Amino acid sequence: MAATAECDVVMAGTKPELLESKDSKREAESFKEQGNAYYAEKDYNEAYYYYTKAIDMCPKNASYYGNRAAATLMMLGRFREALGDAQQ
Repeated sequence: MAATAECDVVMAGTKPELLESKDSKREAESFKEQGNAYYAEKDYNEAYYYYTKAIDMCPKNASYYGNRAAATLMMLGRFREALGDAQQ
């Protein structure tokens, strides 16, 4: 079994699991885009929520952690948490 490069999804080489992996990536990207929309509106709490959902789907994608770190940094008093995400 192998893990995908961007998502921590284990695949046994069958097509249904491969489709699940693609679906996971697609869903994670959708969550990231929703987070980006909220970030642009300066709704950092909602942005954080959607970036976290993207991370839950694909925990090895560094850009999701970077986005969440930026949202966290914009929320008052969460500098240590932002640093932790930035270091992922």
